[in-house]
Amino acid sequence: MAPSTESTGKDWEKVDLRTPRKEIVYDGNYYDVTDFITRHPGGKQIMGYFTNPGEDATSAIQQFHARSFNKVQGIMKSLKSRPVTESPDEPFDKATREKNKALTEDFTKLYMELKAEGFFDPSYTHITYRILELILITVFGLHLVTQYSSLLAKSVGVFALAMGQGRAIWVMHEGGHYSLTGNVRIDKRIQVYVSGIWLGWSGIYWRRSHSLHHAMANRLKRDVDMETAPFYINNIKILNDPVKENNFLLRNQVELSPFSVILVELFVLVGVSGAALLKYRVWEEFLVLGLHFVAAYYIGVWPWLFSHWILVVYFYVNLILPHSHLPVTDQPTHWVEHGLVHTCDVEQRPWCDWWMGNLNYQIEHHLFPTMPQFKNKFIVGRVKALAEKHGLPYRVYSYKEAAVMAFRNVYDVANQLRALSKSKTLKNE
Repeated sequence: MAPSTESTGKDWEKVDLRTPRKEIVYDGNYYDVTDFITRHPGGKQIMGYFTNPGEDATSAIQQFHARSFNKVQGIMKSLKSRPVTESPDEPFDKATREKNKALTEDFTKLYMELKAEGFFDPSYTHITYRILELILITVFGLHLVTQYSSLLAKSVGVFALAMGQGRAIWVMHEGGHYSLTGNVRIDKRIQVYVSGIWLGWSGIYWRRSHSLHHAMANRLKRDVDMETAPFYINNIKILNDPVKENNFLLRNQVELSPFSVILVELFVLVGVSGAALLKYRVWEEFLVLGLHFVAAYYIGVWPWLFSHWILVVYFYVNLILPHSHLPVTDQPTHWVEHGLVHTCDVEQRPWCDWWMGNLNYQIEHHLFPTMPQFKNKFIVGRVKALAEKHGLPYRVYSYKEAAVMAFRNVYDVANQLRALSKSKTLKNE
């Protein structure tokens, strides 16, 4: 009998249903997820991320599904399971397994304490303030752009529109993590409408791709935030073949970065979001995105384009500070350890909290993605203590330090690619 294969249309999404079965490790047991992969909204994550030897999904499942944990527990009970035993494929020795077990236990203990103390409870006052803030900034920008003819007024208006969109990114981001109201359905609706109207981005595309980033930040071939070639890259290891994939944009990514980021933004707006909506058939989002482009027509092409350019520069700069200059890896490790090693905090001060939408507490956010992000600053000491107990790094840089390291890294990568290009040219002569 021929083996059965189910596919969603892409080679990397094919699921082979013959033995060996696809299993994940959760809470000391292997769970057979072979048949469940095709029904799980994040099937790619289970199959490609946590079914490899050494990948323990316990902490990741606990945190990704913190808002629907009872449902997850029910699903886990319905799957075939067996106790974790030593295997020839196991990449960790006994000492490492014991260390990882202790880290899981301490992390779970901290999570349960924080949950009991109300750190995962929403604040409706805070939510109201955040949404009113972005609306008021946007209305102010629209008023200046559409009601005044002077260049100064329009310029201030364009900048205000960009900042309104910037505030929308942070609200949309929290909605996608279900950390606004704590109600998954309501947060999805907020995320879809804020993302679509203010940014022109597909909400469902963002949620699925951003989950991949959170599953394994800075993990090669896993973190989609690193897959920015051929426009720019943060590490040469991202390229499968640095010699063949080397191009003019990458070699000059420092000088061309203002141009490259708007190319990526237009690619997301026109190509990626549209493809995602067609793939998942979320027709409601087409209507929501339509409102964004109606607004773009109303304010004019150039004000819209310039506001988006300011937005993506603002977003890109703040996006690269907590990750891009840190090490990348292709090796499995404990999920909590991975978050601490490949993530850093930036300038733990009120002005930076506002400017970066509380994502300057990136370590805390990656460990507890469903926690309302304005509460991250209150758990810094306890997360740092956890890291110190297990001999793990807890990095905090000033905004200036993080920016210098991030841009120096981009510059160094460009120089590496230039050296490769020069070497190839000399070899061909």
